[in-house]
Amino acid sequence: MSYFCFERSPEVRLSRLTLAVGEEAQSILWRGEGPDDIVHSALFDHDRTLVFADETKVSYVPPHPFRRWQITGRAPGSGRFEAIYMPRTGALVRLGRIDLDVRLEPDMEADLVYTGKFLLWRRSVPSALRAKGPLLFHATSGLMGSQIVLMQSGYNQGPLPEGLYSFFTHVDPKQNSVEAANKRGDHAASNHEEGIQYLPIGGNGPVFPDWGTFRVRLTALRGKTYGRSGFWLHDSRKGFSHGCVEVGQTTDGLDFFSALLINAGSPDRKPKLILRVKYSYPEQITRGQTLR
Repeated sequence: MSYFCFERSPEVRLSRLTLAVGEEAQSILWRGEGPDDIVHSALFDHDRTLVFADETKVSYVPPHPFRRWQITGRAPGSGRFEAIYMPRTGALVRLGRIDLDVRLEPDMEADLVYTGKFLLWRRSVPSALRAKGPLLFHATSGLMGSQIVLMQSGYNQGPLPEGLYSFFTHVDPKQNSVEAANKRGDHAASNHEEGIQYLPIGGNGPVFPDWGTFRVRLTALRGKTYGRSGFWLHDSRKGFSHGCVEVGQTTDGLDFFSALLINAGSPDRKPKLILRVKYSYPEQITRGQTLR
């Protein structure tokens, strides 16, 4: 009979999973026990407001066929991830389940957390957006082929190293509009100034497509950076970076830098926000869905 397990511990059956919002669990298998165990007969059901669940690999090779899933916490709450079978006649058959608990972890230092594929804005959310609760944005970091936590020490290649960072929340007065950024030319991308910066846009879109249309500089506060520096949050849509965090939208279409600009005009804005980079496990992939 098929059962749930972690890919790294295939002999141990998995029945409960506890995650933080934005945290990705280790790869989970729906695993068959023998050559006659047909894993493709299962359908899977879960509360889509509670977790993201993506099927990433299928193998029907005996003696242990499997289907692999990546599950990430989306919002606080409890629920189930279930394998079910729908016969042509008769009642639904429940084949197995994982009880899910998703929590918003307490953190007295960080306003935002980058978890590998998502950027969670968890504290100091601008009042105009506070009703939406914690904001979870698709995000990615690292070059193609190096988007794995194990490679965070790779200069100009790996993802942003774990640790604590800060960034200013005001708009840089020297680049406070597209027009101002266009006037600065190449210096609009080569400077290392603080604050939210508009970037140049021409007739064919962003002048510097690797950067996108907005960015804000990160300052390392604590953690091992492996001699690396020059990190930013920015909004390109290429699906990779040299170590910066490319940030996209929430699942309901809210753009990160739109939210950041709303925050810049908020009367309760903090001068700086603190970002914690905390990955789930060493083999985690940091390629998020920022291409859309």
